[in-house]
Amino acid sequence: MYRTAKPSPSYVERRKTERKPTALLAFVQHPDGSRSTCQVKNISDDGAMLEFQSAQTVMLAPTFDLVLAGAETRYAVVLVWRKEQSAGVRFCIETA
Repeated sequence: MYRTAKPSPSYVERRKTERKPTALLAFVQHPDGSRSTCQVKNISDDGAMLEFQSAQTVMLAPTFDLVLAGAETRYAVVLVWRKEQSAGVRFCIETA
């Protein structure tokens, strides 16, 4: 008799709140005042995943402001992870 193990998921969801797919346009407001355009690929109550379209790698500080285009909603965020042209951020406080 053979036992088959349950397949383990390759991805374990750690978020406390559900993330929602989006295509929101936004920009990163760097501490030096410069901006980098990005797209918010998904968002939750706690954070977001950003994707940068530029050919060059965008340098990100450990903390910066994320501004949603159109709504002019600004969030102070902390960089959680970075991989190639994508980044994950956690929201600190809505500042406007």
